Amino acid sequence: MRTTALPRTRRRLAAVSLSAAAVLTLAACGSDGGKDAAPAGDTAGSGSAAAGPVVVEATNGKVTVPAGVKRIVSISYATGALLDLGVQPVGTSTLDENNPVELLPAQKEAAAKIEPIGSGIEINIEKVASLKPDLIVVEGATAFDWGVKKLEGIAPTLYFGIETPVDLLNAQEKIATAVGKDAEFAKLKADYDAKAAQIKATYAGRLNSVKWTIASSYGGGEFLVDTSTSWVGRVLKDAGATFSQASADGKEHEVTYSTEKLDVLADADIVLVPRMAATGEVPQDTKDLDKQPAWQNLKAVKAGKVLPVTYATSDRYGTSIDVLNQIETILKGL
Repeated sequence: MRTTALPRTRRRLAAVSLSAAAVLTLAACGSDGGKDAAPAGDTAGSGSAAAGPVVVEATNGKVTVPAGVKRIVSISYATGALLDLGVQPVGTSTLDENNPVELLPAQKEAAAKIEPIGSGIEINIEKVASLKPDLIVVEGATAFDWGVKKLEGIAPTLYFGIETPVDLLNAQEKIATAVGKDAEFAKLKADYDAKAAQIKATYAGRLNSVKWTIASSYGGGEFLVDTSTSWVGRVLKDAGATFSQASADGKEHEVTYSTEKLDVLADADIVLVPRMAATGEVPQDTKDLDKQPAWQNLKAVKAGKVLPVTYATSDRYGTSIDVLNQIETILKGL
């Protein structure tokens, strides 16, 4: 039975937010390497060169960020957003190997130097205070309590509550303004736009002749179909892809179905499935879709066009560029 996507969306966001233990340093593998992404910062605490204070509008209101912030604590998705901009936090929440912040390979070394300040939403407030941050940045699902009031008692805190994929891109732009990295953000966005336009122009014929969808599962007799407004869906759309019927409607960016409804993927020529950046593996629940007879009957499965994509939660421009590179590799092989 088809249901609304929001509860499962929060579950996917929660997979990052509520992880139990700590290895942020597990880095991305099995992708095209994110060659177009901005490099990570060179030294711990590298931050802003802004000339004066800036007011940034966040979920917790208008926050005045002091000039030249150097010591930044990042929580959840904010770590990747900052590393994309060449800013290395002094502290970050850590995550487990099954649900790490999806870092690009070039960011592994920088991430290894970041001090852990807790796991998931279990933030050690005393540890945060001991790092003497100039700024705290939180990007996380609105379904959870991030302890923003306590964090605000330590340093100016930007909290960006996440409900939909595009919220993460919008937050990265505001984070860039807060830390004096508008130029770096503009370059990331320009690189992304240029890559998407190049793919659209170069592979127009192939993009028009195949239909794409994105599928995954958390088990429990259900699977998800991502639409054109999902994390990977919006990247495909920018590249000029044609979507299967189940993914074409972007009113909801994820739709949950019973595995009895796997035939909704019947018209898809290519089915993308998530691959964990830290392990290079497709999650087991998604692999288990292969046990369903209806899955075996899908056109894409019979053609060998069920293909893994790293950064299925492409939360920022750095990972979005990498997804474009992966899409281009697929198109070259068609």
